[in-house]
Amino acid sequence: MNTSFKRPYKPVDLNTSLTQGFPLPSLAEKLMTEATSNTSGRSSLTLARGDELTVVLTVLKTGHALGEHPAPAAAVFTCLDGNITFTTHAEEVTLERGEAVVFTDDVVHSVCANEDSVFLIVIGGATAKHP
Repeated sequence: MNTSFKRPYKPVDLNTSLTQGFPLPSLAEKLMTEATSNTSGRSSLTLARGDELTVVLTVLKTGHALGEHPAPAAAVFTCLDGNITFTTHAEEVTLERGEAVVFTDDVVHSVCANEDSVFLIVIGGATAKHP
């Protein structure tokens, strides 16, 4: 598997027939290096995109956050490393390595890294129409 990437990165096209592997730990390490120099404390890489699915690898440095936002479709948020607080208007969930949360597109949420963290977001392709 290729362990490097260059910006701009072209995600794998999921609208064609294929099988593709990703070396997530080494990609996350490179993203963490980027995040260290970003004032936002984060970096991400869209690994694959298609009509039905988008896969995004994201790193977030300790104390940094992704502000409130809705997802474009139902999604699964999986913590691969670190400790993250996933907050919605209804609840707050702390996720550690190997833990995940699933949510629908109408759930406004935020994410805060309690320590340097790596997470994978898998977003469904069918986007709901919000008023």
